Amino acid sequence: MANFPTLPGLQQGQALVLGMLLLGVAAASLVVLYNLGQTAEGRLRLTHAADAAAYSGALEQARVLNSIAYINRTQIAHQVAMAHLVTLGASAQYGRNLQRQRNRRNPPVSLIGMLFGPDMGLAYRAGQAVPDAEARLARAFEQHDRVVHQVLDAAAASSMTGLAASRDRMMQKVLEANYSDGNGAQGLASRSITLSLLADTWPGYVERNASARKAGLRPAVEQAVERYGFLKKRNEIRRNPWPVSSRCPLNRHELRRRGSTWLGPDGRWGALDTQSFHALRSNRWIGCYYREYAMGWGTAQGEKVKAPPGVEYVDEPPLDFSEEDFWRWVEQSTSWNIVDGINNPMANSYAMASAQRWPGKGLPAYREVALSRVAEPLRFAVAVRLAGNALKTTDADSALSAPAGIFSYAGVGRAGAVTVTSAAETYFQRPERRADGLNELATLFRPYWQARLTAVTTHEALLAKGEP
Repeated sequence: MANFPTLPGLQQGQALVLGMLLLGVAAASLVVLYNLGQTAEGRLRLTHAADAAAYSGALEQARVLNSIAYINRTQIAHQVAMAHLVTLGASAQYGRNLQRQRNRRNPPVSLIGMLFGPDMGLAYRAGQAVPDAEARLARAFEQHDRVVHQVLDAAAASSMTGLAASRDRMMQKVLEANYSDGNGAQGLASRSITLSLLADTWPGYVERNASARKAGLRPAVEQAVERYGFLKKRNEIRRNPWPVSSRCPLNRHELRRRGSTWLGPDGRWGALDTQSFHALRSNRWIGCYYREYAMGWGTAQGEKVKAPPGVEYVDEPPLDFSEEDFWRWVEQSTSWNIVDGINNPMANSYAMASAQRWPGKGLPAYREVALSRVAEPLRFAVAVRLAGNALKTTDADSALSAPAGIFSYAGVGRAGAVTVTSAAETYFQRPERRADGLNELATLFRPYWQARLTAVTTHEALLAKGEP
């Protein structure tokens, strides 16, 4: 068989064709890799931005709840101040009446000093009226009442009603800040982001309660008031040291100081202060008894406040007993115990007859976590969507030209979007454990609210994808 010679020129140019094909495939692969990288980077950046926005929204919730806690505590502080003002008002009226009785010598200072000691005589002599004191104290009380019911209550209501909107604004600002150009200018990406709620437990989480309840604001106020000695009961008795009557040799003349500050069932404050000289007397009809000489009295109360239980008084006490025996009037007109009683009913009667009636609305309403929700954190979940045309892919916002035909990038595209989810919660936790080691339930009387990210549930993830 004949051998045909090989012509070298017949194989020239084949490697170039293969090289061009390989170069095209490599170029297309690089474009695809670039697009995939841009998509992954865009999704990662969006995830970080969504987490930052959700955490900021939870921080806004914590800020609002802590502000309500501070408002509740401020309400308590105002109530303590109002209790002091009421007590000062009663004390001012008490001092004025003490001065008047001393000037009338009913009883005289010398008698009080002789029977009960020079310190009691000096205290009686020191009692005096402060000009316009009751009126100035009443005005201060009115200002506190206005702040409590108008300023603080309105601030708490505004914080509650505006929380959802302020949380959304905070999250939008964080998203915009994550996609700004560093100079505050908003690019295409920041204008292409949308945020939507997938879940929100805020509705019904906090409720407004009346203060007449046995839990909440009223016991907190009562506990705070107990810390002040000036507001505690002012009850003391001084007896003269020697016998007075042979019929009752163990009994003595008594100087009784009585006083108390209370919070009425309607949430209004009252204070009553009295002092009386109880002279030991005796007769053949009732034996030994105490004839009360009211020395000082004063009370400041709300318009509808009644004296607390145990305060004995009559509505229209006689001004003097020049025409009637004291003991006979007591037997006929009252149920007082003038034999072995411990109160100042006559001084109480004078105080109630000239009571200062300070207008006020009583304890305000307060906000607290709903009882059924105290074991739950305040949680929400969001979906953040970035429009596909904002991605730096060749078929969207990239400066690179997109390959055509079979090498075109079938990615998100201008009509698609990247969606990520995030969730956060606001929870209650003390900065350090209680001294008694017990756990503390979530409450709006302590500003211990904090924020953290939390896991997205499966149902929320499906909602973000548009699935039921």
